[in-house]
Parts: sequence; C-alpha cells; structure tokens
Amino acid sequence: MELVGTTGNEGYLQRLKAVECPDATFPAIEPSLVMHRASGSVVFDVRGTAYIDLCAGFGALALGHNPPAHRQVLVSRLYEAESELAPLITHGMGDVYPSSAKVNLISYLIDLLPPGLTMAALALTGSQAVEIAVKTAMLATGRSRFVVFGGSYHGLDLGILPLTERADFKAPFRGFLREDKVVPLSFRCSEAELEHALSSGDIAGVIVEPVQGRTGCRPAGLTWLEMLRRQCDKHSSMLIYDEVFTGLGRTGQLTFAEHVPCDLLCLGKAFGGGFPISACIGTTAAMTAWPASKGEAIHTGTFFGHPLSCDIALATLKEMRESDLIDRARNLGLEALSWLKTALGEDPLVQDIRGEGLMLAIEFKKDGNGARLMDILRAQGVIALASGSRGESLSITPALNIPRPLLISGLEAVKASVNLLR
Repeated sequence: MELVGTTGNEGYLQRLKAVECPDATFPAIEPSLVMHRASGSVVFDVRGTAYIDLCAGFGALALGHNPPAHRQVLVSRLYEAESELAPLITHGMGDVYPSSAKVNLISYLIDLLPPGLTMAALALTGSQAVEIAVKTAMLATGRSRFVVFGGSYHGLDLGILPLTERADFKAPFRGFLREDKVVPLSFRCSEAELEHALSSGDIAGVIVEPVQGRTGCRPAGLTWLEMLRRQCDKHSSMLIYDEVFTGLGRTGQLTFAEHVPCDLLCLGKAFGGGFPISACIGTTAAMTAWPASKGEAIHTGTFFGHPLSCDIALATLKEMRESDLIDRARNLGLEALSWLKTALGEDPLVQDIRGEGLMLAIEFKKDGNGARLMDILRAQGVIALASGSRGESLSITPALNIPRPLLISGLEAVKASVNLLR
C-alpha cells in the first residue's frame, strides 16, 4: 500500500481548504476521498484504498483512467523527443498557425458525425462549446433570444449562465445577467407552447439536452425532438443539441443528431476522454455565418485546439470506433438497467429507475437520498454521483469500457447500500 505523506485524505483536504477558493471543492467527509492513482475503472486514494468508479469523471472518462490509447499517444511523444527529430508540438497558436493535430482531429470528427454537420470550432469546456453555439445562432439568424427548458444545465460561464435553470447558480450574479434574452419552457413542453414562444420571431435558437444529466438522466424522447426540429424549421430558429454529456457513446449512440438532425451540436466530456477539449459542430449554413478570420478571430482562446489535447481526443475517437464501444455501451446499459429494475424496482424507497446506454439514474422518493447514498457508497469503495435539484437521485455513468464483472460488483454495492438508507 502506497502512503502519500502521513496526513491521509483528511489532511490533504485541510491543506486544500487553506489555499483554495471555498466554493471550488466540496470537502466530502465520512469518509473523505482524495484521488491519487487510477487505472481503467478503479481509483486509488492517497492511502491506497481502491474504489470502483461508476462516475468516470462526470462521464468524461469514456475509456476509463489512463487507457492504453492515451498512454500510446504520450509514449510516442516521448519517443519523438528522444529521436533526432524535434518533439511534437504541445502548445501552438491555434487561431493563427494551426497544428497538424488540430487538422487531423477536426477532419476525423467531421467524418464520424452525421452528414449535415460539416464544420467545427474547438474550445476547452462544455460551457465554451455552448457559448460558441449561442454566438453562431445569433450570427446566423440576426436574433438574440433563446428557448431553454426546465431542468436545463448548459454550464456556468457568465455568458451562458442564463441558459441554465438552477436559480441557486444564478442568484449571486443576477445583476449582470440578461435573462430577458431567455424564454423558459417546461422540459417536454407541448408543441403549442413552443410554437407560441417561437412565433415572436426573435428566437435565435432552441437549446436542449437530449437527455438531461444533472437533473438525473431525464430523456427528451425522439418524438419530442422531432417536434422541436419541426418548429425550428417553421420559424427559422436554430436547433442546438447540448450533448456535452450525452454525446459520443454515453447513451449508446454517437449523437441524437443521427436520429433527429440539429443545426448545432455541442460536444465535451467524452470527446477528450479526460483531457480538456470541447467542440461546437454545425451545418455549413450555420458556421459560415462567422466572418472569415483576417488575423484577429472574434472568438478564440489561447488553448483552443491545444495539440496534445487534440491528439488525445483523436485517439479516444478512434478507440471508440475500433472497439465498438458505442454498441457496447448500449447493450451493457440495457443489461445494467434491467439489473437495477429487478433489484430495486419494487423497493419502497425508489421512485424511478431510468437510463439510456451507460447513463443511468435511481430516483428516490425522499429528497436527499441520492446524496446520502453517494456518501454511503464511498464508504463501501464505490464512486457514484448524486443528481437532481434536491439530491433525490443517484447517477451511474461509468467508463464505456468498464469490465462487466466490475460494473455488476458496483451495482451489487448500490443494492446493498440502499438498505442503509432505511
């Protein structure tokens, strides 16, 4: 067992508390956890205690921790560094001089996605991908208002914070936010409600998560997405899919745009397999609303198109395709969902069990039970995440390549731990 210092998890958290913004990290206790090492779907804390990872970095670690595909990228770069050739570039000048890594990644991504999505812009976070989508819709339509839905979570950056529903996230900054630019509707609203909102003629776009993540895996349904598409076409508004969480295999499909086309698609999380990179991909009509750069891009960032992250993202996409991980996520997710419904579906504490692919949630009747179960599971050596605005759900979003026996072991721990809620 590896010991990192003598302070353990609690000591590390105390050190962090003294130097970090108090809002940045929740100091979970009883027991506390500070991650230190990891492989696949197993994480080790600073004391060497092992945990089954059913969260996978909020769904970002599509291939698990430190996968061979990523290690190969890093090893090949080290090998180049020891050869007579100059090492591969790690940081470039993305909006001035592109790297070969950026070109290779975007080309592969476009080839992978449904035919209508033809042009991309890279960023670092999901929030930034959404911001690009919002700006693109404004440029393409000449409008500035957006329809959003109850339970939405589109990030916390100030520019797109009004699009996120949670009042507690927005309250401290209301004096700065332009919430008059947002038209809120209920998730899975009626067609009449949407048409009434769009008939104002000033709606640039409708932004939706095809499966809401932070609220506990709530699916929109293809029929409802088809209605959104129909109304956006009728009123010349852009349909934006925020698939930062759901995209690239999480729900057992590459993207919901395979079934119902969108104008703009936001990807993040799984895209980099744990490295910071995101993308907004759109139709030619949408993306060419941006002016051609004349040396000063009107939307850019120092680390956009970061070459190392591009290489890692490309390796992630290739591994997903070559190992059929999207089909695996769909099939293993169906098995896991069936297992949970059999094990807990009749439990009096449970309100609902739902999921698509390896994006699963157990909703409890009592507020806070998802959060309580998260703490109980941590003590049992399992990492999962509370969800829902009232902490009423537990989300399960493991790596797409998690070994089946390990997943079942984690689910068995969930079943056993539910008994401790009584």
